[in-house]
Amino acid sequence: MSRPRWLGVLKAAADAAKWTPRVAASTVTGARIAVGRGIALGTHHLIPNQGDRITYAAAVVEVEVNKDSGVVVAKHVYGAMDCGLAVNPGIVESQIVGMSVHGTSLALKEEVKFNQTNVTSLDWNTYPTLRFGEHPAVTPIVVQRINERSTGAGEEVLPAVVAAIGNAFFDATGVRLRQFPLTPSRVLAALKSA
Repeated sequence: MSRPRWLGVLKAAADAAKWTPRVAASTVTGARIAVGRGIALGTHHLIPNQGDRITYAAAVVEVEVNKDSGVVVAKHVYGAMDCGLAVNPGIVESQIVGMSVHGTSLALKEEVKFNQTNVTSLDWNTYPTLRFGEHPAVTPIVVQRINERSTGAGEEVLPAVVAAIGNAFFDATGVRLRQFPLTPSRVLAALKSA
């Protein structure tokens, strides 16, 4: 990790979440509700040979995993973004909040399903999304770089949130799931086979 801007977003998200090194939660408790946290990086604007013309993002996510039901709940997302000069930091904060909620929905609920010939996820009953009462608390962090050119604030935090949820699940359970969404059936199957 040699680029200071990657380190900057990691530090910003970790500091906001009061991250400190500790033993993995899965090794210190056998509780039926396992608590974990994860951290990850994200971007989607990588342009080869363009130096620092990318937007940097990081996320820390705290989750609870119910080992009996398989339900994973994201409790808090800390999303940090460095898009160079943020001309309107308030709008960038709003983007971070939206990306954090959408990333959580992708990680925990959203999945297009198919049969042999067609898409079967045709409505909100067959394509579930996070509901208002299910969304995590979100702390948006804009890493302002007034001496850098603006690089855009699109969806860079979103992949960081999804990966951080996967890492938080691993922290909570000691089981690595590599397919999203983390549905109760997938979680229970993974916990059973571990």
